[in-house]
Amino acid sequence: MNDFENLNLDMEKVNTNTLNHDELMQKHLQDKDYQRVYLETSLEEFANDGNIDAFIRSLQYVIKSRGRGAITSLAKELNMDRSNLSDILNGKVQPKISTTLKLINGLGYRIQLKTA
Repeated sequence: MNDFENLNLDMEKVNTNTLNHDELMQKHLQDKDYQRVYLETSLEEFANDGNIDAFIRSLQYVIKSRGRGAITSLAKELNMDRSNLSDILNGKVQPKISTTLKLINGLGYRIQLKTA
């Protein structure tokens, strides 16, 4: 007999009290230190595996965590077309490295090289 056979879960209650991944990320990314560590980790993973899509998704989470209008505000600050920035963040356009660095700088971060 399985230990879970007699377990009755009220899935509606479980789902009501559970955050999905995006909600959890938005909650954690309200903290600027968490944002920095998250982007550092994502950038290191990109350096190891070359998965630019995962890194861009990380940038997207950080930008969206900054609230309504964050994409428009960042685009203005960086003198970029808002629709181009949206296309980058939605994976429709792969950014040049210069654009990626511009985004990172626009979010208030700098990249530092470390010895391996």
